[in-house]
Amino acid sequence: MPEWNSDHFPPYWAVPFSSFAQVTEFLREVETACLSHGRPSDGTVNFEAVARCLHALGRPDRHYRSIHVTGTNGKTTVSRMIAALLRAGGMTVGLYTSPHLTHFRERISVNGRPISEEALVDACNRVKAFMDVEGLEKEQLSPFEFLTVGAFFAFNAAKVDYAVIEVGIGGTHDATNVIAPDVSVITNVDYDHMDLLGATLERIAEAKSGIIKPVTPVVCGPMAEGPRAVVTARAADVQAPLLLIDRDYEVSEVLQSGFQTVCSIRVGARRWDQVMLDSPATFMATNAALSLAAYDVLRRRGLVPDLTDLDVQTLYERIDLGACCEVYHGTPTLLVNGAHNAPAMAQLATTLRHTFEGRRQALVVSIAKDKDYSAMIRHLAHTSADRIIFTRCPQETAIDPALLAEQWRGQTHVAAEIVDEPDLAVARAIQAAGPHGVVVVTGSVQLAGLSRPAPALAPNH
Repeated sequence: MPEWNSDHFPPYWAVPFSSFAQVTEFLREVETACLSHGRPSDGTVNFEAVARCLHALGRPDRHYRSIHVTGTNGKTTVSRMIAALLRAGGMTVGLYTSPHLTHFRERISVNGRPISEEALVDACNRVKAFMDVEGLEKEQLSPFEFLTVGAFFAFNAAKVDYAVIEVGIGGTHDATNVIAPDVSVITNVDYDHMDLLGATLERIAEAKSGIIKPVTPVVCGPMAEGPRAVVTARAADVQAPLLLIDRDYEVSEVLQSGFQTVCSIRVGARRWDQVMLDSPATFMATNAALSLAAYDVLRRRGLVPDLTDLDVQTLYERIDLGACCEVYHGTPTLLVNGAHNAPAMAQLATTLRHTFEGRRQALVVSIAKDKDYSAMIRHLAHTSADRIIFTRCPQETAIDPALLAEQWRGQTHVAAEIVDEPDLAVARAIQAAGPHGVVVVTGSVQLAGLSRPAPALAPNH
């Protein structure tokens, strides 16, 4: 078969997609095909097909610099923070994250704005044309692989200077692990996706450390001794400079101030005091330190400009945290949190105890079937919730709310209700919390996205 490249892209009348709706319908068909052939839509990657497609498109991922981010929790937030720092440095920045909150195009953004439907359709047409010419069946590129290649093309078309690329799952066998980043980031290692990554923290760390590239700096967040040893060994094997928290960079003087967090951050010999984050979740301070450490790696290599202390102190207060402990003030107060595994739920429980003690709390919860729901419920039972409402998010394969309620009743005497429709569940929580209470929506990124107020209503307002 003759080699194909994007210069041979078919004329307009022959393009596979003419609308965004056709793209989303095709991706649904691809997911169905993958599942019917026993291939997880976000599991083992077809690196050969991804590499061939990128080569045919002229390796768009080599036309801009990139940063690769993985981790059990916090990788989307850290990716957003790094992108914001790069934009503050005057860069045009692409950001690739998953899953989306409310709209599919959120996964691919340029300078903080989702790409247009036209740009996404164009990128997907390039990928689909390659599949057609090569005779690839739908199950040979998963939806995530297809969209990853499309994102790389879209970033090149937008002429970005940098792309911040978030791993889908793990690292070693993720479709994003074809890039050559300037710095890699591992936010943390904890229990999630054990069916794909392994049942121990060390096995999970092996998967995530797969994004570490030869002689490419890697910034690591807090993790237990076992996984840290795995990451350290991988970095040593490929001679990748390793930056560790509490050694090469640190966060200190972390204080909750109302519904915000204030902290000090040190990276090497530099220090920033009074850094303000627009969230009551104090763990956000660690995410901020991670992002600053990654940016400083680039700065020391002369790849990005220095930022003033004032830039850093005020920048984090303006970052869209993407449904990670976002507070919206009203009657009642709304806290939206996409915590979707046990470690994240433990952090949320701590935030609720420290922030809303003494106020009536009503929780709305949906959990996906592939999660350790019993551990998640156990952490929620240690909050001071007055009512919990279990629902079923239609955007994912959710656990039966009745099963969640049964698990809850075995842990606490706090009343539980079942309301299948998420919007009705939130309405019921508003009623239960009362005008001076707090409604907390959690357990699922998709549920958190559905429950966020309109974009015009910014968090903490």
